[in-house]
Amino acid sequence: MDTVMDSAVQSRRFSIIGSVTGLLALLVSALTQLVPGIYLSGLVGQATWNEVLSTGAAALGVIAISFAVVAIIMKEGKLLAGIAAVLGFVAIAVQIWWVLLILAIALIILNSL
Repeated sequence: MDTVMDSAVQSRRFSIIGSVTGLLALLVSALTQLVPGIYLSGLVGQATWNEVLSTGAAALGVIAISFAVVAIIMKEGKLLAGIAAVLGFVAIAVQIWWVLLILAIALIILNSL
């Protein structure tokens, strides 16, 4: 009976890791709006907390999407893999919301011509 339960839990490993990573990406993405622009200096030069957090959120979002793709390839559960992909995409979209907003306005203007 243990082998059946072990194989059932292991078959969703990449999906679960992707979902947790996507949730962390969304959390870090939300933190970019809350953290003030304090400057950090280090080995790579000077950056703000917002830049560091937005880069981290985008990276975590890409990792979550990658885990979702691997989960689909490994034929794991599609629901958790889909959740991981959506969380990753939303975390990235929050970082580039102004680009999406400009594109939407441009499409509305071009559509009205």
